[in-house]
Amino acid sequence: MTRTDWYHIRGRLGLFWPLKLYASKAFLLCAVAAPLVWAIMASVVPVHSMSLVHVWSLGFASAVLWYPLWEELLFRGLLQGELIERGWTHSWVFGLSGANIIVSLVFTAVHLWSHSPIWAALVFLPSLVFGYLRDRFNSTVPSIVMHMWYNGGYFFFIDSVLPSTESDVR
Repeated sequence: MTRTDWYHIRGRLGLFWPLKLYASKAFLLCAVAAPLVWAIMASVVPVHSMSLVHVWSLGFASAVLWYPLWEELLFRGLLQGELIERGWTHSWVFGLSGANIIVSLVFTAVHLWSHSPIWAALVFLPSLVFGYLRDRFNSTVPSIVMHMWYNGGYFFFIDSVLPSTESDVR
């Protein structure tokens, strides 16, 4: 693979750091909204405790770092990027692009494979947030960072990556 190929792939996936990302009110609002999303999720399903041993586990790192990275590259980078290339950028609902809404519906449907229908449905709102960030910054980096943040809070506050043990409940 040549350097030109790498830059083409990187650009196609939107893998570049947007300037002044942390100064963006939109990005900061999405970050601040995460606890609200966690509270909504916690009100729908039982909450499991997580020990510090679980936080430092490979399972937690995978759920918070690797899964968001690969999901965002696939859904926001490839799929949403392709829809953007094909002109699906006009606003459909509440200023959200058609590309974002379609990708969020697909993202939610894919979560039916490993989650109950209610959990898969709860993925839709954060997916719209991630897609909005992809559209807003024309980059997948903000959606990757935000997906990691949302997953981190979800797995830390709501659901354990590993089955709960008696010592976790105490």
